[in-house]
Order: sequence, then structure tokens, then C-alpha cells
Amino acid sequence: MQKQAMAVPPPRILDYLRAMGGITTPLWLTGGVAVDFLIGRWTRPHKDVDLIALSTTRKFLRAELTTRNFLLAQDGAWTSRWSLPGDGAVEPEVEIVFVEAAEPHTGVLVIPPGDRNGGRAGRYPLPPDCLNPFRFATLDGVRFRVCSAEAEWYARTVGGALVPGRTLETKIVQDLEHLKPLVPEARRRELSGHGVLAAPVR
Repeated sequence: MQKQAMAVPPPRILDYLRAMGGITTPLWLTGGVAVDFLIGRWTRPHKDVDLIALSTTRKFLRAELTTRNFLLAQDGAWTSRWSLPGDGAVEPEVEIVFVEAAEPHTGVLVIPPGDRNGGRAGRYPLPPDCLNPFRFATLDGVRFRVCSAEAEWYARTVGGALVPGRTLETKIVQDLEHLKPLVPEARRRELSGHGVLAAPVR
């Protein structure tokens, strides 16, 4: 039986973000923690910290994380997982998703054939302005670069297409409710029906 990850106290998540605050390689918060930063309050427990980085910066990011005592736990084709030694408390895992740079201020997620995590091979363009380098949000005194609310909405509505068999978890439904005020209804409809099927990987 696989061990369930425990929820991490928000102060520990903020410790991780502070530890990454001086990194020169651009990183964008995504996932549940990003939603909390975008709306300005903690909405639910989190077990990890999700980030997006550009694939061209992977080598530099690895060096910068290592100098800040982060430990590489897993290195995949389009993701890497990191941890930070702690004091015995519950530690979050940091997952970084690497995307190809695209314009305007966005990226393309590329999942190669035979992905060991079961991802559906293809090219998945993110919404425009998803990775604006000048978009920051602050929560409990910590300022960090974040993906757009539109990108977070998009990720939750099409995420099931990336890994076959994935269901819409309760936490995802909750995230969508929190994001509604930040994304106009017409745009939500556009995003929900856009780009679900991936183009073949070349």
C-alpha cells in the first residue's frame, strides 16, 4: 500500500518559497498553492509545492537549487522533484514542470512517448500570458511569481486529458470555485474547450 502524503503546515510551505526567493532562474507557482496566492488566503491543505520553469533553464535551476540545499528526489523527462532537509516536521515535495518557451509570455508542455508516469504524449500549449515574468502575488508576507488565474483554470479543466483515468478530485472542484471570480465566464468557457487533445510529438 502506498503511503499517503500528509498535509504540510502553511508556514513550512512559505519557508520553501523563501528559500527559493533568491533564485535567478524564473519560477512560477502553479497548482493549489498558486490559487491561494492568487486569491490572497489559504483555502485548503497542501501536500506539495508545484512550479513551472522553462526547459532551457533546467541546468541552471538544478545548480541553484543544489546550492540552497535542495535535494533532487526524481528527475524525469518533463518534471523534477525536490526536497529540503528539515527539522523532522512534515516536509512538502517540490515538483517542477518544464515547458518550452512560447509567445506571448507562455509555454508548451511536451510529454514524450512512453512517459513513465503515464502521461499522454503530446504538445500542450498553455494560455497566453500564463508565464508573465512580472506577475507576482503575496501571501503572509511572501512574494512569489505566479501563473495566471486563466492558466490555473485551464490546468484544472483539461488536466484529466494529460493522464488517462484521472478523475476530477474534490480539491480541484474547490480550486475552480475559488478561481471563478478571477476569470470571466466567457473566458472560462473558451479555456474549458480549448486544447484538450494534444498534437503529436515531433
